[in-house]
Amino acid sequence: MTMAQDFDLVIIGGGIIGAWALHQAVERYPHWKILLIDRYRVGDGATSHSAGVLLATGKSERERRLAGQSARFYKALRDQFSIRTTQAPVYWLADEVFLPDIRRAVVDFDVQPAEVSEAVLGARLGSRLNVGPTECLLSGGLAESYEPPLMARMLISRSLASANVSCIEGLGVRHIGRTGNGVRLTLADGANVHARRTLVATGPWTNESPFKAIASEHGLRVKKVVALHIDGLAAPDAPALFLPQSDAYLMPLPARNQWLFSFRCDEWDVRPRKHELEINNHDVQIAKATLGQYLPDLVGLCRGGRVFCDSYSPDGEPLVTLDHSFNVVFAGAGSGAGFRLAPGIANEALELIVSACPDRRATPEPLPACVDGSK
Repeated sequence: MTMAQDFDLVIIGGGIIGAWALHQAVERYPHWKILLIDRYRVGDGATSHSAGVLLATGKSERERRLAGQSARFYKALRDQFSIRTTQAPVYWLADEVFLPDIRRAVVDFDVQPAEVSEAVLGARLGSRLNVGPTECLLSGGLAESYEPPLMARMLISRSLASANVSCIEGLGVRHIGRTGNGVRLTLADGANVHARRTLVATGPWTNESPFKAIASEHGLRVKKVVALHIDGLAAPDAPALFLPQSDAYLMPLPARNQWLFSFRCDEWDVRPRKHELEINNHDVQIAKATLGQYLPDLVGLCRGGRVFCDSYSPDGEPLVTLDHSFNVVFAGAGSGAGFRLAPGIANEALELIVSACPDRRATPEPLPACVDGSK
């Protein structure tokens, strides 16, 4: 290893959370020497399989704060670099008893009774739309679809323009040990790296050595995540349909001549191995049962999809914590919302890193008003 072996910050994991953490660290602490390490390729892993659909919602006050902050981060980046995204007005279909939960979950927009008939909305969705006798149709919000691996690689690539930033791909961390003023990381090739500050953002790989003790302590488990692709050219005004009581949604992907149908899969404790995870018949039947109930004409148009896994916390919220045994900050357990909440998670992690190991050499650059919540 020819590069300097001492770093102000080492980020382990080049997925979307690690990419945002790197971007924010470079923006706020440009004098830091930073190293990003990924055992495969940056932007790969769980990030490369993510649906990339953004809608600012959250089950708790913290998750809503992260969702709103993340939406502002993404919007600022999209506008700055003219990133093309798919945007779709959102409709909600749920039993009336779910209405208070929906209205409580949304961030920065309102949900109101839909001013469109079932027939008209169904035509825009490409299927008959079935609304049950105790269910209601609402409208509110704008769903936006990104390409997660491209976003992660763009953030990392721009950060690497700094002479203080380095990146290692294709090498994992084999061992981590505490030192007097940080940690020593031993890589798979035997090289040692000293980090004054360390952020672990390894997604579902946190449940494996050398960080599996963190996963065990916090009860993190790895669950399969599946979405089906549905053939069909979406109309220019094609909406997204969210089915909160089924934990599912339908999103148009006009650039692919497809729709994406995301739904809940309950296959737990899987390993993050690309070629071991497949969309099986059970997954397809679960998806088709929900589609058959609400959008029956789409059932026969399902063609493949995407599958991987994510780390989940017991309460379903992202985990950002200082692990004293390893002397590292862990950020992850996206619980299926890692891309949507990544900027907020990364910001929370960076603040924790600095509070645990202050930088006394300089005052950090302030966050832009568009992302720090100020007006």
